[in-house]
Amino acid sequence: MANERPFALNGKGVATFTVNEAGIPISADVTSTSTATHLGLCTTVGRVNFTPANDPEHPGRLLSSGTGTITAANGDTIQIEFSGVLDPPPAGSATAIDKPVFHFVGGTGRFANASGSANAVVIVNLATGAFEITMVGNIDY
Repeated sequence: MANERPFALNGKGVATFTVNEAGIPISADVTSTSTATHLGLCTTVGRVNFTPANDPEHPGRLLSSGTGTITAANGDTIQIEFSGVLDPPPAGSATAIDKPVFHFVGGTGRFANASGSANAVVIVNLATGAFEITMVGNIDY
């Protein structure tokens, strides 16, 4: 029987960006190592797509969306989908902040029918691709 449980994740990773001719990110392949409730030490791989937000109040803002897989040490996985907004870094800085919402959409092993969601904060250095992520929410499995 599935039960809703609190979920938290903290980790670090690297995003490998693909940029357009103007140097604006259009996608990124991401990998990270984290510690998460219900998984312990885990790895995540995924793909993020970026679209210009066309927001005159926030030039340079990008909409982010993507999918990924979180894998626990025992091999069980959680499938994720996410969307957010990547704010441009302040002048003179390469650090941007994304605030995606993650949705758990299945998996394998004990997470085969996982559902739920988590809010996150991702602090990313656009020059190096290094990032830190913190997620807090609920998972049902």
